[in-house]
Amino acid sequence: MSQQITQIIQQWHSGDKQAEAELYQFAYLQLRAIAQQERARNAKKHGDSNQVLSDCINNTTALIHDAYLKLEGTDLSLIENRRQFYLMAAKVMRQILIDHARTLGAKKRQQVTVIQQPHDDKFEQLLSVNKMLDTFSLHYPRQSEALKLKYLLGLRNQEISELLQCSSSLIEKDLKFSRSWLQAKMI
Repeated sequence: MSQQITQIIQQWHSGDKQAEAELYQFAYLQLRAIAQQERARNAKKHGDSNQVLSDCINNTTALIHDAYLKLEGTDLSLIENRRQFYLMAAKVMRQILIDHARTLGAKKRQQVTVIQQPHDDKFEQLLSVNKMLDTFSLHYPRQSEALKLKYLLGLRNQEISELLQCSSSLIEKDLKFSRSWLQAKMI
């Protein structure tokens, strides 16, 4: 499958319109699978009645449609293989969720009487983690890519090692280091 996608990307770069259509179809299907996995993981972790999960932007279909539209409007000429596609998809989904959290934060500040709701802290934490992740990415790009593929796209360590072209043990070390670094910054 990875060779097939890389081949489609190469055909698209050479101007093949059919390859472009196949690439967008692949993107849609992959985004849908990733979003469903992420929602299932979050439902298991936080429960089905969680406010964030019931929010319309976090609906699987809405998230993939927004991600698809955002991907369609970006310059995909820099994407040369499956790895770069997955990293771009992770970045796009993260941007959508962060933008939504910022919007909710702005709405919260506009209210005359502020009633602290339990999920408000989660949005503030999300924005804080986003800033830390940006800093981490600047200093540790490979570890950052592994972290994004694992936690934003829900890929398994073996899939990540194939995409990043390194050993599974290195991925495990990178993920352990990433978690430790982020936890140290959060304290």
